[in-house]
Amino acid sequence: MLIRAEKVIIITEKIISSQIIDYLESMDIKAYTIYKDVSGQGNRDIRSISGGLSRYGENIRLEVIIKDDEKAVKVVEKIYAKYLHSKYAGIIYIEDVRIIKQNEE
Repeated sequence: MLIRAEKVIIITEKIISSQIIDYLESMDIKAYTIYKDVSGQGNRDIRSISGGLSRYGENIRLEVIIKDDEKAVKVVEKIYAKYLHSKYAGIIYIEDVRIIKQNEE
């Protein structure tokens, strides 16, 4: 059976990934996926796989599936306000997804 959920996508600097993970775990979010060596270009210039702007380091993409819409919005708003608003480069957004419901064991 498919159920609706939210996928929170965070693309940001690797240097803050452990802080973001700590926050997610404090919200009782234990499952996530991290993609390393993310590259691209944005308003803070080009980021290559090797870090591009080497003084800033590498980027990561972190994805989390959250079944509760309100919780997903809270996570996005908190991470944006604490890290991405002015301090670190990155973007955070939500996609609607459908997942196969896993047995709650």
